[in-house]
Amino acid sequence: MTLPVASLSTTDNKRQVYWALAVLLISVALIVVLGGFNKEASLNAIFGLALGYILQRSRFCFAAGFRDVFMIRNTAVTRAILLLILLTSIGFFAAHMLRGGLLPDNGIIYPLGLHTVAGGLLFGFGMVIAGNCVSGCLMRMGEGYLMQWVTFIGLLLGSALGAWNLSFWGPFSIELSPVIFIPDYLGWLGSIALYVSLIPALYILALWYERGSLKGLRSNKKFFASIIPEFKASAYSVISGRSWSYGLGAVALALTGTLLFGFWGKPAGITSGLTHLAGWLSCRINLTPCDWYYFTELIYLESRRIYLEHPQLYFSSAIIIGSLFASLLHCEFRIRRPKSLKFIFSALVGGTLLGYSSRVAMGCNLGGFWSGASSFSLHAWVFGFFILIGAYLGGKVFMRYLL
Repeated sequence: MTLPVASLSTTDNKRQVYWALAVLLISVALIVVLGGFNKEASLNAIFGLALGYILQRSRFCFAAGFRDVFMIRNTAVTRAILLLILLTSIGFFAAHMLRGGLLPDNGIIYPLGLHTVAGGLLFGFGMVIAGNCVSGCLMRMGEGYLMQWVTFIGLLLGSALGAWNLSFWGPFSIELSPVIFIPDYLGWLGSIALYVSLIPALYILALWYERGSLKGLRSNKKFFASIIPEFKASAYSVISGRSWSYGLGAVALALTGTLLFGFWGKPAGITSGLTHLAGWLSCRINLTPCDWYYFTELIYLESRRIYLEHPQLYFSSAIIIGSLFASLLHCEFRIRRPKSLKFIFSALVGGTLLGYSSRVAMGCNLGGFWSGASSFSLHAWVFGFFILIGAYLGGKVFMRYLL
């Protein structure tokens, strides 16, 4: 969807590395200063930098995990996402036990209702139209993709619209819907057993869908190695600077998400912080976001800090910087302009749908789906299923009107 027009084409590799080191030093200094005012934001910024680096090196994009299933019949990223959820859920359980009971109160465990279904459909559709998920948008912004900056504008617009329009979705669905924390029904042993059996089954199902057959897999030694792709080369990839496999990206993301949950006591999320940024910008144009349903009724689900104090705003910003650092360090940063106005329009529309649906469903691909599923919340699995359906519909529109 973009043409690689490099504004840094005359810059040699060494200069990009020097810029990377400058970005790192400035980031560290800003985090130290930030820590003096808002320790939660400083901690989130540290993990955001790590997440941005991992996303850039592994090209781990949730959009591909949902979109490629239908568009190119490929499930490589899909299977990596399943691995990510399995590992992170085990990590969350370990953090829960070690810290004396973080779940369910501190997890992302939200009501399951019609808003979840509607949000999932709109999110999946918008994700394909925009060309990326929310975390993928931030990662590509750091790599120099200008179209994703348009998507980001759409994200802010959609987040503001969704925060305001929750005055409809709240009384209509959110307030009337049950919160289903799986261990409340199955116990911890049953919940872990469910995840350990269900997720590998979904992994095999995805592999069967991609290959069209499971014949010979039981006797194929390579099959077991494929569950965690290319792990023998993973350590070398980190050391040599080569791109990471999706499997390595999943493991690194799971470790990062678990450590953030363990140290901060809350899972990773993006769109809550972006909504607070949208709220702050709304104040600048004389709107009154403090009267919106999101800020008056649902703020208890988030940090008590609002607008520019919200920790996840700095987590989101740090993802961009972490991706910028990674792309510069490995001499991959380029300014890439959109191919045409058609794609600029699709990026804006898709981004707006992503922002709006994230408020309706109460989370995006990273917080609502990944962190939610890892928190053993049933809403996240339903959200993910309808993201898949929305991605299918979005793929139909993409193939017909955008290619």
